[in-house]
Amino acid sequence: MKGEVRNPTTVWLLCLVSCNLYAIYFIYLANTELKNYLGKEDLNPVMEAIIGWVCAPFAMWKLGATIQEAQQRAGIANAENQGTMLAIMSMICGLGFKNAQAEINKVWESGGGAPATF
Repeated sequence: MKGEVRNPTTVWLLCLVSCNLYAIYFIYLANTELKNYLGKEDLNPVMEAIIGWVCAPFAMWKLGATIQEAQQRAGIANAENQGTMLAIMSMICGLGFKNAQAEINKVWESGGGAPATF
């Protein structure tokens, strides 16, 4: 099951306008979609959102590894763990959320790989 392709700029603007309340929701949403795609039962989106509320850069760092795993499953060449970049960029006007959505969109648009079956 693939997730929804979203406009990265819209995600970024929603994070800015909502004083990062949308950022917490984004962390939950991204982890839920990736959990369903990867079939990872050990990934807890609610806990990740709580971690994001306490320390967004750490949550984004963890999200980077999950995005890399999804990109590898989708067959995207040279999938890299961009967790450190996402963590740093999340502290710079929330740009990490924009970049994270752009990377997740690559998975949803790839058409390659096989999502988890239930």
